Amino acid sequence: MASYNPPNVQCSTGPFWAFELERAMDALVESGFTEIELMVTRDTKTHEPDIPMKLAEERGLRIASLHGPFLVITKSVWGMDPIGKIERGIEMCTALGADTLVVHPPFLWERSYAAWITEISEESYASTGVKVAVETMYPKWVAGRKLRGYRWLKPAELAAEAPHVAVDTSHLSVSREDLLNAYEILAPRLAHIHLSDNAGDGKDGHLELGRGVLPLERFLGELRRTKYAGAISLELSVSSYVQRPQDQLVEMLTRNRIYVEERLKGRSRMPKGLPRK
Repeated sequence: MASYNPPNVQCSTGPFWAFELERAMDALVESGFTEIELMVTRDTKTHEPDIPMKLAEERGLRIASLHGPFLVITKSVWGMDPIGKIERGIEMCTALGADTLVVHPPFLWERSYAAWITEISEESYASTGVKVAVETMYPKWVAGRKLRGYRWLKPAELAAEAPHVAVDTSHLSVSREDLLNAYEILAPRLAHIHLSDNAGDGKDGHLELGRGVLPLERFLGELRRTKYAGAISLELSVSSYVQRPQDQLVEMLTRNRIYVEERLKGRSRMPKGLPRK
């Protein structure tokens, strides 16, 4: 196989919503990360580029990607207009030197937002150098019935509409989509991956790698085989570590980072404490 230089493994600050931003960045640099994905949350420190940039530079971290405030709990951050959020996110990416803005797909009633993605986002990328990557999302399941809120829930639908996409492995599991099939469909437009495991219980658990049912060994092998060059960002639940010593959080993040790096290099060394699948 020809040589493959895998991308640096990032880690998202999104799951660190209960941590001070400084503590989150401390844990990430202690875990060996050099690049991170910053999520814009209700924490005002994440609303402008100056503070995150200063904190990252002090720790030798690069903010390589940004997740816009598209969660339910952040729906009012940067205003209610999704296009306004995107425009502000692109400006912040430019200030931070980040090349990707991750957003959620439009809701069914958000026609102007959908039109911006399909008709304008590629032109925006050409002029700004920032990819607006639309993330795979999932429906709500009620008594076995699928209730749609978002557009483009199927991988083929998303690939047909969005010039740049972001795969969230846990979201695909909740959607009951096959991870490897989804990757094959989305690969030509794939700019960003949120990597975590999932229990297969219909919940968006963002489990540690190897703690769920997803075929992550095969998935990472496929990224290597196809020479995937986009971003890979660990997005792991850290809620159980809020009241625990920092070294336990660092140990967990470190072994998951090594898990990914080893497999992207074609190795299968198993970090201590991570079950083999």
